[in-house]
Amino acid sequence: MDIAELRRQHDEISLIAAQLGEAVSDESAPRQVARLRWQLARLLMTHLALEDRLLYPATVHSSDDDTRKTAAALQQEMGDLAARFSSYMTAWSDDRILREWSAFCTQTRAMLTALADRVDSENRILYPLLIRAAADNPRRKAS
Repeated sequence: MDIAELRRQHDEISLIAAQLGEAVSDESAPRQVARLRWQLARLLMTHLALEDRLLYPATVHSSDDDTRKTAAALQQEMGDLAARFSSYMTAWSDDRILREWSAFCTQTRAMLTALADRVDSENRILYPLLIRAAADNPRRKAS
């Protein structure tokens, strides 16, 4: 798995998430957020599918005990982010956003915090472990 590509995706996701966070920072005046939400959804769901279906399951085969345990703990802690994000997207239609702007802002900020926590944990903890494990075992590639 190409860790550099996953980090690049994290950067792109974080940029769109920051823009959406800025848009929901003012609860007094609804803003147009549909484009940002769908842009974030497209990037995030593609990225999470890679991680949840390929990256995390591959860590089960790591020869490094710390990598296996850490990945399992992170997956258990944050593994349902894709489902939670999908539910969030479904729950908030454009009409409902306009009607319940303040509640939308609150839920969006909570979702963005969960997303930022996952990105941070993977960048700080998991990816360095995978790079180290790959360096220790040249047959496995994680750059």
